[in-house]
Amino acid sequence: MRSIAGVLLGASLIMAMLVPNTLAGDKPWFDMENCAFCSKLLEDPGLLKNSVWEHHEIDNGIISVTTVKPEYLPSYRKAEAAMNEVGKKIAAGEQVPMCGMCQAFGALFMKGARMEVVETSVGSVMLMTSSDSTVVTEIKAWGKRTNDEMAMMETGEEHEHEHGE
Repeated sequence: MRSIAGVLLGASLIMAMLVPNTLAGDKPWFDMENCAFCSKLLEDPGLLKNSVWEHHEIDNGIISVTTVKPEYLPSYRKAEAAMNEVGKKIAAGEQVPMCGMCQAFGALFMKGARMEVVETSVGSVMLMTSSDSTVVTEIKAWGKRTNDEMAMMETGEEHEHEHGE
């Protein structure tokens, strides 16, 4: 995940400069089908159903844990590589559609958030932190909103944002 995290960071930073900073604004938080990054997670129809993304608060930000069932780990790594390619397009100046979550993610880094990612044998772990208390509050809000939106997707409350199943 180290490479995809770097690409997402770079791409998100570029997009954050081009798009007004809001916590999703008028865009859907998740737009799995239309976001150039998130759509890569749909290429294997079973990947999302067999993955768990958790965001937990820590003193200076959040820790995100992604766990993927072993038989879907190759699909997860393939999605990471595809997202990396999207990031290269953005770095080359191409504009791509992004969901509210990806835009907000990039905006956090524009405000000084730091990220560390460790690839694990079953997925990845990411720390998103800051020494600025205002940014820490925004990081935690991003994590909570992401958790809340994922819970709605799982219960079917947001039909237009389902996993494409």
